[in-house]
Amino acid sequence: MRAAQAFDVIVDALKLWWRDWVNQVVVSLAAILLSLTIFLAPAAMFGIYQECKDLTHQTRTGLLGFWQGFRSYFRQNLTWGLVNLVIILVLVTNTWFYYKSQFSFAPILTFLMIGLGAFWIIWQSFTLACFYLQEEKTLKLAWKNGLAIMLGQPGYALIIGLTMLAILVLSFSVFIPLFLGSLPLLALLSFRAVQATLPTAESHAEMQK
Repeated sequence: MRAAQAFDVIVDALKLWWRDWVNQVVVSLAAILLSLTIFLAPAAMFGIYQECKDLTHQTRTGLLGFWQGFRSYFRQNLTWGLVNLVIILVLVTNTWFYYKSQFSFAPILTFLMIGLGAFWIIWQSFTLACFYLQEEKTLKLAWKNGLAIMLGQPGYALIIGLTMLAILVLSFSVFIPLFLGSLPLLALLSFRAVQATLPTAESHAEMQK
């Protein structure tokens, strides 16, 4: 994959999202409300990815697809949520500690923690897309495939990742994009990014192994 192909993926994801925008707003609102409980946030994310996977296969399932993903793979989404909770807490704590520290290397370590956090968020987006595109629904394989795409296509993954981060920053700083369906947009971008690296049936089959 050439890095420039990332822009085609971004445009394709935007078009797909816009054509089913109303459903994406409804799904996003449902996910936000359920995520307020904290405990149901991972299941809500899995619901978004299920619905968006359906959309990438030209099937508009909306809330029905979201509900299917929400109530499925409970063990996997709980594991994914716990791992993310631990990692994010560690990164946030370290970032705050270094930010408040006075020693000379503190700014460097602060930016390092922020960079690791950004890398983790992008990796998790790729991971969930891989999870739903795999025949074998295991997080271990999904994490492996997500990381392989990022490390194997660094320029491509960087452009996709920066776009995701920009959407996230805009969503949580302004709030309005969250309620306009930005969460499904991120999921669609993840799916299209992964699918673009699997152009043939042979490549797709290889991912299942």
